[in-house]
Formats: sequence, structure tokens, C-alpha cells
Amino acid sequence: MDALLVGPIVIPLLAAIACLLLWSAPAAQRVVTAAAMAALTATALVLLVTASRHGIQVTQVGSWPAPFGIPLVADLLSSIMLAIAAIIGLMVAIYSLVSIDPAREAHGYYALFNVLLMGISGAFLTGDMFNLFVWFEVMLIASFVLIALGGERAQLDGATKYVSLNMLSSTLFLSALGILYGMAGTLNMADLSGRLDALNRPALVTTVAVMFLVAFGITAALLPPFFWFPAS
Repeated sequence: MDALLVGPIVIPLLAAIACLLLWSAPAAQRVVTAAAMAALTATALVLLVTASRHGIQVTQVGSWPAPFGIPLVADLLSSIMLAIAAIIGLMVAIYSLVSIDPAREAHGYYALFNVLLMGISGAFLTGDMFNLFVWFEVMLIASFVLIALGGERAQLDGATKYVSLNMLSSTLFLSALGILYGMAGTLNMADLSGRLDALNRPALVTTVAVMFLVAFGITAALLPPFFWFPAS
């Protein structure tokens, strides 16, 4: 079961490393990326079926006990989101075989693409709020470079807006985490669900929730901070 939970993170990580080692062989990078996305999709679908039939799946990275370790958790919602992301990743990888020009391939497109999927997978599977922030940043850093890859004027314009707004998003996210840890003394999601109920500080909890909403809303281009999205 540990392999099922770790697999969606390890598969794109190994693919990204392979693409870096095959830097001068774009054809091999295409094959590696397509195979990795197929493996990621298969793993995500198996995890979805397992979570649907047997309930929440949990593993502790490094065997550290909760809430001190970093848990990976797959419930039905996160499994569905992971499966959707993996299927989209596979479709994009296939489309990229004929749509990405040699200049972008030569500057690390496939390695960055795999890092992006690794960040998305980690964000969906983590059971720790700070670890969610880490995967969130991995995803954003890869997407920053992918948007600017090629260095065209329109790309740089879109990337500037994207980076600026998402730096604000990351700052809000990290600030909310600090307040949350100060209130509850933990960032483990399962542990938080019990501790927040016992705090009896609804105003502060609502404030932190709004900060998270704004942070994710900026990244998701929700109204009103959506003006950056068309350019990106």
C-alpha cells in the first residue's frame, strides 16, 4: 500500500531525473515522459479503486508516527483529484509529442513537466499543511518556468503577472500556516480537525480560512484576482 501512495510522487520525480540525464536526447525524453504519465495514470486509478473499496489509505513517510511525521493520505476526494490530474497529464504528454518545438524541448520542457506533475500529486496526497505548502511551491516553480520557456515577449508578460500574483498567494499561505500553528500547535490535517473544534475561537479560525481561500483563489484565478490568467 505504501507503494501506491508514494508512487504518484516518485514516478514523475524519476522521470524528471531521467529527462535531465537525457538532456541532449529529446526523443528519449518524450518516451520517458509519456511512459511516466501512463504509469502515473495507472497508479492513480488503482489508488482510486482502493480508496473507494477500502476507505482512506494512509502511510507515514520515514515511519515517523503522526502527528510528527509527514503522512501521505488518499481519501476518495484526493484520489479522484489525483486521477483527474494524471489523466490530464497523460493527454498533455501525448499532445506535447507533436506540439512542443525543439527550442523548448532543448530548454528542459519535459523535465519541468514531470516536476509539475510531481508537485500536483504531492499536494493532493499530503496529510500535512506545511507539506502542502512545499508541494504547492514545487508546482508553482515548475509552472513559472514553463510559462516563460521560450522567452517570447508575450510569455514574459504573462510570466511576470503570474509570478507576482503567486508570490502574494504564497505569502498569504505561509502567513496563514503560521497563525494556524500558533493556534493549534500542529499542522497535521487529521490532528487539526480535532484541535480546532476544541479551541472555541471561531473568529480566528474564520480569518485563517479566508486567508487560505484568498491564497488558493489567486492561484486558481478566481474573481476578482483573475486578470493575470488570460496572459498566462
